[in-house]
Amino acid sequence: KKLKHPALICFKKAKKKKKKKKLKDGWHPKLSLGANLSMVHTDKVPGVDDGLSLTLGAVVNASLLYKYKQHKWLSSLDLVHAWSKTPTVDPMVKSTDELKLGTEYHYTFKKFSSLSIVAGLLLVAPIAPGNLVLPEDKALMLNNVDGSQVPDFARANQRYGLTDAFAPLIFKQLVGANVRPYETMLATLDIRLSLAGQEVWASGYAVKDDSATDELDLKQLENFQQVGLQLEAAMSGNLSKRVVYAFRIELMYPMYTSVDTELTGFDLLNTDLSFKVGLKMSKWASLDYVFSAKRVPVMVDQWQIINNLVLSFTANIL
Repeated sequence: KKLKHPALICFKKAKKKKKKKKLKDGWHPKLSLGANLSMVHTDKVPGVDDGLSLTLGAVVNASLLYKYKQHKWLSSLDLVHAWSKTPTVDPMVKSTDELKLGTEYHYTFKKFSSLSIVAGLLLVAPIAPGNLVLPEDKALMLNNVDGSQVPDFARANQRYGLTDAFAPLIFKQLVGANVRPYETMLATLDIRLSLAGQEVWASGYAVKDDSATDELDLKQLENFQQVGLQLEAAMSGNLSKRVVYAFRIELMYPMYTSVDTELTGFDLLNTDLSFKVGLKMSKWASLDYVFSAKRVPVMVDQWQIINNLVLSFTANIL
């Protein structure tokens, strides 16, 4: 008798269970609260500063889905916020901070259940002010939108304010089509093409250093609007009973930008890339690796990259 791989048996059983679950018409609320913590203390380790490294964070995921026949309306709130303390600088600094508020309407066709029409709104912003904290005194050069340059100075181990709370704030709108060409327990693939617009309110400054100068260069942020074509692809699934993953890429090519810029063509392309793999240790604990890379060249023409390995504790309230 031919033996079957345990993973294949697991996926077949899970798939059968999934088929029995059919989403009923009506309201479907969800709410989960999470916290994460990491702490490392070093002493006389070569190449590592002596002292305590500490990270404290919180995660909130909430959604409200209304379904009626071929119609779905999904609203969501996602918040990730964390602060870190390292031996390099004295104060705690913000390491992760993102609030997402979104709502989407889906209409799924009867004869083509994998195809749907989508319209949605999304608001993305940090909730806390952004600061620059340096281990030593540093001369700064503020490069303003009008072309002027203003010298300034940042004191060691003191917060130098860059942005206010809820800035930069990005408000997005889209209307388009979503197709799900592949769906199994191993992988679910969604592809979306839409006409999208975004408004950015971005007062303050961001670090954009020029290595040719002695000063640390800061670029003034400005408000702008864009309209263009947006392509999204998302894939998620289970590699095993305890290992889950998710990958997402969003590309927006602006056909209109409200401010003057030297960038042209694909240099204007907005990119948002994320990847997550998690090990479910129990119903309430998981070890997750999260990678994200963003680039909005009109705001700051450089990649914003985050790598995060964290032990998370989550409680499902609803």
